This record gives sequence, C-alpha cells and structure tokens, in this order.
Amino acid sequence: MIDPRPLPQPLPAERVLELAAPMLAEVGGEWQLTDGPMLRSGSLGVRVLPADSDDYRHLDLEILLNVDRPDAPTVVDCTLGLAADPVEAARQAIQAWIETCLVTVLEMIEQQGRLANHFSSGDQGGFAGWHAIVSNVTGWSVDGSQGKQEWFAEAMPWSTLAPVITAGLDRPYLNGVRMLVGQGGDFTECEVRINGQRHEPSAAALAALDWPRTDRFGLARTFVLLVGPD
Repeated sequence: MIDPRPLPQPLPAERVLELAAPMLAEVGGEWQLTDGPMLRSGSLGVRVLPADSDDYRHLDLEILLNVDRPDAPTVVDCTLGLAADPVEAARQAIQAWIETCLVTVLEMIEQQGRLANHFSSGDQGGFAGWHAIVSNVTGWSVDGSQGKQEWFAEAMPWSTLAPVITAGLDRPYLNGVRMLVGQGGDFTECEVRINGQRHEPSAAALAALDWPRTDRFGLARTFVLLVGPD
C-alpha cells in the first residue's frame, strides 16, 4: 500500500545554519549568522549549497577558508541524517559532518593534533605525495556493532587507495576526500567523494577491499584533507 502522505520538505538554508551554529561552537570559535545566509567565525565561513539529492535529510555544506577572498579554496562535503523528523535529521547530518569534514579544516588551522590526525607522506597510514589530515571514523549499525568503523581505523584505506584517489584529485594544493562504506546483507554502498564529487574508480576500489561484511546494516565514514603536496 502506498503511503499518501507527502514527504517532509528540506529545511531552508538559514534554519540549517541556525541549528549548526551552537554545534560548531562546541568544537571551537564563535559562529554568527550573516547574510548569504552564512555562518562566520573570523575569516572562516560555512554555507549550505543546493542539494544534489531529493532526500530531505541530505545536506551539502561548504567551508570557506577566507570569506573575504572569493579566490580562496573551499572544502565541500555532503552528509545525511537518519531521523524522520527534518530538524532531528539535520542535527544528525550536521554532527556527522562536523566530526569528519569540519574538524580536518580546523585542525589544519590549529596544527595541534586536537581535532584530527596528521600523517606525512611516508608515514604508515600516510597518503603518498601529500600531507594528510584525517578525521576520526563515525558511523552506526543496526545491532550496535562497530566493525566497519574499527576496520577504517585499523586498515587506513586512504593509504592503500592513494594511487587510485590521486588520479581524481583536481586541485594542486588542497583536496578533500570523503570515504564511506555502508553494507548489510545484499545491500552495499561504497562512496568516495573528492571535493564533493563522486569518484567512481575510487569507490569501486574501496568496495573491493576486505572490510567486514555483515547481515545487519552498518555504516562508517571518514574524511581526509590532503594538504600539500608534501
């Protein structure tokens, strides 16, 4: 039977940023809502981009490294909440984005190892040719297990897949790479996005690695900010 009720609509960008402001402040900085709409903290800015998905729980977010310089690079990633309620789904999506994408940018600025991990090109877990700033791994599973998250942390697949990912890098100095594995039973979704765009060769290579397959669905994601070349 088809549910006749319409799906909720995505939240307006300004409402998303209102929800995000106190969440960002918990990580660092004072974030103020400005015209655009945009959140601003010093020279940093965060704004909501037009979504590349019809799912109301999906957000595309952009970090501006210098809001006063239009030529400065930005870091883009998309994120997804799981709740049926649009506000709660937005909070979940923002939190996942903070814990993966945003922390790598703030760590690049702070350089203290407080928010993310640093790997030089030649380190175990490094990314050949680049200095890599890698977030922690976030995720969830139906049964509460953390096998996929643990695999990401132990296997450090960005290092293994560096030759494939490198072919998709389209910037000379700063590239953001988001990696995601979601699987349960016969369903598998592996995704690698480079500067916000899907890179199918990298996604296929990630899908072929020996991460734990499970009967119940589980998901893990991490973000790698490549600064350099190293």
